[in-house]
Amino acid sequence: MTRPPANSLSLEMNEAICNSIKTVEANPNIQSLILASSNPKIFSAGLDVSELVSPDNDRLPKFWNSLQQIFIDLYGSRLATVAAIEGHAPAAGCFLAMACDHRVMSAGDVGESKEEKKKKKHVPTIGLNETQLGIAAPFWMGQLLVRTIGFRQAELALALGTLFPPNEALAVGLVDDIVPPQQCGDSDGVAKFSGTVIEDRASNPLMQRAYEQARMYAKISPQARVASKLVTREEHIQDLIVRREEDTDHFCGFVTQDAVQRNLIAYVEAMKKKSKRK
Repeated sequence: MTRPPANSLSLEMNEAICNSIKTVEANPNIQSLILASSNPKIFSAGLDVSELVSPDNDRLPKFWNSLQQIFIDLYGSRLATVAAIEGHAPAAGCFLAMACDHRVMSAGDVGESKEEKKKKKHVPTIGLNETQLGIAAPFWMGQLLVRTIGFRQAELALALGTLFPPNEALAVGLVDDIVPPQQCGDSDGVAKFSGTVIEDRASNPLMQRAYEQARMYAKISPQARVASKLVTREEHIQDLIVRREEDTDHFCGFVTQDAVQRNLIAYVEAMKKKSKRK
């Protein structure tokens, strides 16, 4: 994903993700897909808040439909999907990762020397923190968290807007693996995509681990793998398809409430002040 500065999900970004999935799926020789960010500090910051503040009445439902479509296309993809999470993945960024089959997360800066401890550390976090913005995750996204980490952990995380650091994310099952940044490996056999950011990062230990998982899934019979995937996912995909219009109406009605708009505006102002202090 490359949408500076934070891979936030706009209508156009959502459509681009769906189009990319369909393009890769159209190639019968490809069985796995890695979802990663060109920004090592941010996987995806979630929804583009500019889509929500004083929204255009015609664009808002199209925007929400495009996010629903990512759930349908990514969660139900015939491809084995691996999320390589090097940077922060709050809110819908967490959703993108959860919609994948496997999640590998960087442990961040974990240096133990005195010099390393003095430096400003980058430790990524992940979670559905919508309540911190004054909004709530939609039913299909919240239920995805329930299925990923269990009812009580999800109930607490959704209410509090919890962002989990790597070790905690691993402990609750939000990610499947964490990779220390100093853990380097042999890059032989790692796929490289010429002319892309991925080519320069092929020796990145996180990407190496993601490649390993992608190759492991690709060895499984595609028919068996996809059928097994749909055993646990098809019901929930169909549920959203049936309730899609209802969900869109609910979201548009909720986000345009005066109180919600005030919360979103306050969040944007807080982010502007935070940016100025850097």
